[in-house]
Amino acid sequence: MKTKIYSSIIVLFASAGLYFGFGWNQTKQEYKMESVKVSRGDLIVTVRATGTAIPKNRLEIKPPIAGRVESILVEEGNQVGKGKILVWMSSTERAALLDAARAKGADELKKWEDFYKPTPVISPLRGLVIASNISPGQTVTQQDILYVLSDNLMVQAKVDETDLSKIKLGQKAIITVDSFSDEPIQAKVKHIGYEAVIENNVTMYNVDLELIRIPNYLRSGMSITVDFILFEEKDVLLVPNEFIKSSDQNGVVLLKDNETYIERIVTIGHSDDQNTAVFSGLKDGDIVFRKKKIQDSKKSNASGGPFSSPKLPKR
Repeated sequence: MKTKIYSSIIVLFASAGLYFGFGWNQTKQEYKMESVKVSRGDLIVTVRATGTAIPKNRLEIKPPIAGRVESILVEEGNQVGKGKILVWMSSTERAALLDAARAKGADELKKWEDFYKPTPVISPLRGLVIASNISPGQTVTQQDILYVLSDNLMVQAKVDETDLSKIKLGQKAIITVDSFSDEPIQAKVKHIGYEAVIENNVTMYNVDLELIRIPNYLRSGMSITVDFILFEEKDVLLVPNEFIKSSDQNGVVLLKDNETYIERIVTIGHSDDQNTAVFSGLKDGDIVFRKKKIQDSKKSNASGGPFSSPKLPKR
């Protein structure tokens, strides 16, 4: 009896061995080792938003009187100082009087031009002429806008409410004009709006930024990409995120000692979308490794093994 039982057990294990060895091709995972050299660099963690260049103080210049534009002294794009004369113009009465004198000859015209002086339009502040809406000889009223001035251009970004808690007054930012993407400009946060703005059913808040330098090519209304700097690490060791396992301020990397792979604990800083800053545990030029899966073989045996359900005929 015992001999039969032992024989049955042997047959059972033999069947199982065939099943696992041949009858059923189990899923196998094959790996390869990848490596990368540790190098030094800067790591910047940012929050991105879109924005627009707008005047810091936008002022519309209207004529003090109704009449005719006689001469224009500044054009769009000119910088003007406070008190500078922008335009000379004649009142409606002076324009009519000069037209009548002109018909009588040059001497008569000069007499009335000297006697009846034109009226100046003066800039009330120092700034940039960002719009000009007049031409010589044009008749204007006191409601017409002759010029639009801006004392300085700034950037107004729209920040999603989920990111607003990360934005602080005085915070540094890097702005890029979409049409001049190779020339980043430094800026800082000057004001965070209190009233929400709804755009495409998304709650946004306006954040104003002051530019450290205003480039000559910047124009009001230009589209801007704004990267608010959350963290900045200068001249640190950088390890690609996929080559390090991180937890709080510690991380684990895989090194190679002769033919043996060993784990090492390192002190880490912040991470961006690509790299993690490492403060200690590695040196410049070290090689770190990771195991990468390259193939998953699928079940391939047609019979499915002796314990699988039989295939049913197609109907």
